[in-house]
Amino acid sequence: MKQSIHKIAAAVAILSVAIVSGCKESSRAQSNATRPNVLWVVWDTVRADHLSLYGYERPTTPRLEEWAKGARVFENCISTATSTVPSHASMFTGLLPSEHGIHNKHRFLEDGYTTVAELFSDAGYQTYLFAANPHIAQDENFHQGFDVEEHPWNPQYRDEARRILQEKLLPDDQGRLARRIRGGGGTTWTIKASGALARKGAEAWLAQCDPDRPFFIFLNYMEAHEPYIPAESYRQLMMSPEDVRRSCKLGPVWPAIWHHSFGLKSYSDEDIAIMGATYDATLRELDDLFGDLITSLQAAGHLDNTIVVLTADHGEHLGDHHMLDHQFALYNPLIHVPLVLHYPQGVEPGRDSRPVMNFDLFPTLLELAGLDLPADLNTRAQSLLAPLDKRLRIAEYPAVFEKGLRTVKKGYPNWDPTPWRRTFRALFADDDKYIWASDGRHELYDLADDPGELHNLVETRADRAAELDALLAEQVATFAEPLRSVRTRPPSKAHQARLKGLGYAGTDEELDENPSAEQDSVDEE
Repeated sequence: MKQSIHKIAAAVAILSVAIVSGCKESSRAQSNATRPNVLWVVWDTVRADHLSLYGYERPTTPRLEEWAKGARVFENCISTATSTVPSHASMFTGLLPSEHGIHNKHRFLEDGYTTVAELFSDAGYQTYLFAANPHIAQDENFHQGFDVEEHPWNPQYRDEARRILQEKLLPDDQGRLARRIRGGGGTTWTIKASGALARKGAEAWLAQCDPDRPFFIFLNYMEAHEPYIPAESYRQLMMSPEDVRRSCKLGPVWPAIWHHSFGLKSYSDEDIAIMGATYDATLRELDDLFGDLITSLQAAGHLDNTIVVLTADHGEHLGDHHMLDHQFALYNPLIHVPLVLHYPQGVEPGRDSRPVMNFDLFPTLLELAGLDLPADLNTRAQSLLAPLDKRLRIAEYPAVFEKGLRTVKKGYPNWDPTPWRRTFRALFADDDKYIWASDGRHELYDLADDPGELHNLVETRADRAAELDALLAEQVATFAEPLRSVRTRPPSKAHQARLKGLGYAGTDEELDENPSAEQDSVDEE
């Protein structure tokens, strides 16, 4: 049975109950009044090992650490993917990337999937989405199930977003980006770093909500995604005054980032260190944004019976494996993410080292709210309320990011991008991590002895590599086939402009549909 039929049937059933009996509807409302609210926060592009909550040496998350004393902190959580689209699609549907088929070359989340927001909405929840990432929007059909969808580039927020950006700039920063922002030219991809608006939007929405019905809020913050634009005060917490000034000159320059990752032209070790410190400054900013959100909602009484989740969709390379950004690999800096679950009424606080995944939130939130999984959903996600001590976990890099390859090829005509045109799957089994590559250059790491994944054991432990390769193949053979449908509408030019600025836009398919896409102004709305 298609999940779209499931959605229609659920809606009809709810309507029928309302018509047949007013007392039944009253009973349903009474049940809703006892159900917990949900506040789900995603820190986009945040790797767990750079949070002081997880033992990092810099104090990047002091407020999170204090709040997390009353929460369940999962120390061994991996994401299903290394980028926004497949990871969010997994969290929203409970499916692995190969099962939902959503990635950077197919970014439209089909209507046939039942999202977690739709399940909560069908159960009577009021639903709200605020996303700083342009992928998590109506343009790519990620708004399914949300009553209200908002973004910092919406007309009601845009001016304030630009003001927030301008206040972050260092007085002596005369870089191209700073000049544009001061001149009122902050684009949709730079105003993503205005996380205070997520709290403002959520509070305004809550003010007009029905207090007798529970709410489901999803917030995406993007401060830790390139370009990094932390305020000077946060930079000063992470680096010297000299390095603060130098940090403003290092980005955002996408070709340079790709040149470094491909080994064509390298940043110095000092520059890489400053990039890492700037990234850490964005994490400290995120920590304050989250702390302010929790403090404000708590004071207003909105968290009295609320499940609060903090996680990330993926991480970031900061010079690891001589790479930057979050493409072309499946190493742990890209997929080891934070996961904190706070709900004193139903979740025991403490640290948990058992193997979990960020898409485990799909069944967990439903279980905590007393809602059922769709009967026709075959999910590998498992409840965080009872994690297994041992578990096979799979993460994927399902499609190649062509934009960087094409851009670099223009400047280096003799460069061969073939070695970078490959996809990956990673299988976690006990302490072993096996990375299958589509070109046959597989990898095997013992994470207990080699957490940095520096020593490939695929040849010295050939028997174990073969065993894990066969085990992975068995798992893949049981994957559900993804839905395939014709996109109902083309992406808007404004949406393409947002993605271009973040280094995403310009896949082969998009350029075929719109040859001028790469030349579109990033200011075009």
